[in-house]
Amino acid sequence: MLYKKILLSYILIIVIPLIMVATITGNITSRYINEKAKETSYQTLNQANKNISKMLENMKNALLYVSMNKELQYFLSRSGAETPFNVSREIIAIRNSILLPKIFNENYSSIEIFALHKDQYLTRLEQNDVMSSKVVENKEWYKKTLEINGKLFWYVNNDFGKQMISVSRLVFDVKNFTKPIAVISVDMDMSKIASIISDINLGKSSKIYIIDDKGKLIYSEDNSYLYKYGLKMYGNNSGNSLITVNGNKMMVIYNTLQNGWKLIGMVSLDELNEKARVIRNLIYITALLSLATASLISLYFSHSISYPIIELASEMKKAENGDFNMHIGEKWSGEIGVLYSSFNYMIKKINELIYEVYLSKIKEKDAELKALQAQINPHFLYNTLDSINWIAIKHKIPEISKIVNSLASILRYSINKGNDISTVEKEIKHVESYIIIQKFRFKDKFEADFNIDKRILPYKTIKLILQPLVENAVIHGIESYEGKGEILINGYLSEEGNIIFEVINNGNLIDLDLVNDILNTPADDRENYGIKNVNERIKLYYGNQYGLNYQIINGKTIASITIPAVL
Repeated sequence: MLYKKILLSYILIIVIPLIMVATITGNITSRYINEKAKETSYQTLNQANKNISKMLENMKNALLYVSMNKELQYFLSRSGAETPFNVSREIIAIRNSILLPKIFNENYSSIEIFALHKDQYLTRLEQNDVMSSKVVENKEWYKKTLEINGKLFWYVNNDFGKQMISVSRLVFDVKNFTKPIAVISVDMDMSKIASIISDINLGKSSKIYIIDDKGKLIYSEDNSYLYKYGLKMYGNNSGNSLITVNGNKMMVIYNTLQNGWKLIGMVSLDELNEKARVIRNLIYITALLSLATASLISLYFSHSISYPIIELASEMKKAENGDFNMHIGEKWSGEIGVLYSSFNYMIKKINELIYEVYLSKIKEKDAELKALQAQINPHFLYNTLDSINWIAIKHKIPEISKIVNSLASILRYSINKGNDISTVEKEIKHVESYIIIQKFRFKDKFEADFNIDKRILPYKTIKLILQPLVENAVIHGIESYEGKGEILINGYLSEEGNIIFEVINNGNLIDLDLVNDILNTPADDRENYGIKNVNERIKLYYGNQYGLNYQIINGKTIASITIPAVL
């Protein structure tokens, strides 16, 4: 009961101050972040304003520069009859001095010069060219440009198949400011503005608009808000206001571009407040985690006295269930330390007694195994087979002699005397002996050929990796095959310096899914574990990059073994 009272006291002391601090800090931080978010939105829109205004300013400067061009002033201020040759010469001179050198910023799409009182000039509308004013005399923007008598007129046009922002101005003769000589228009592709606006990030659902000084829409990514709810004309150069759209409060911030147009941004208040909510929630979560941590610490101190006894009781329970593979760290002092030390000593003595009994049983089983092995002496088997061989020779039965010799060769090679390594030559001879016996069994059921590179014969290999593959080919491929079986055993050096063995048969095709299942399943779980055993022995001895695999090519089953070439 004491540790519960201590735990409750710790929690009450921590919880009340922690809740107060989290609430006050969360509210102050939320308010501060909201203000910073609004400030960032203003700064973002102002930066976009500077970038767009700079482009508009450059358009204006380009127009003024062209207006004062020497060749343009000279040729367009001349009056009187003009021959076709002179007209052509004038147009080419103006083009060469203004349009062709590409002296303008790449943001501009084109510059058009519409000459007044030059009816002989071109009468079709072209980008970056000099034309007669008759080409555009019916255009609304042209009429407005003449009306304002030398002031800049900004507008949006689609004269060349795409939306462009344009600025035009009536140009006067520098020698006679009462005499207009041309109207010049500088155009900029609306996509240039769109690229700047696309970089404005006020929020996920923010909307950006440009309207002219009359409230007409110039540019919009999404005009649904503009048309449905309307945007009033703001008298000030910059500012902000709140509107409600479908029940959601939106903040509208705006400023004025260099040409008097308004750049307007709309962003949801919920998005502006989102970061503040995240920070506030993070503070609350941190407070909860701190509370949980404090509770765990309190719990730890409350149980620090009883824990050693609980741990000791738990270990004793394991020993009661027969688990004696343990050792408790003796990290406690006093009476608890003595109990731990005595328990460890007791477990140690129990383990020593168990080990002694275990060794006694192993020795007993080993003696029984040796006695069993002694009953079947390999020399006895060899002598018996030798006797059978001489009897076969005596009675002139060469087939029996051949089988007995092959069987003796197999037994001699297969019995492992502590050395699992052989040569490729001996491994091939072992397979030859096996095939001799199988051919007697199956008569003319199959033929077997060897194609072995003589260079690999002295190389080392682990024993008994080829015979299981040949046996698999005979039993599963040839035995139930209706036609004449053919088995080909290849052996050669690969370009990578490995030894490759291939056992190819033309019998019944193997089930590749079944073979892959066998190769990836522990051998003890399968009845036919021969190929699995071969694969595992190769990988165990040489590494996982070597081993056995099966494939079907041209209607034949091919079993391939890859091992390193080692002398």
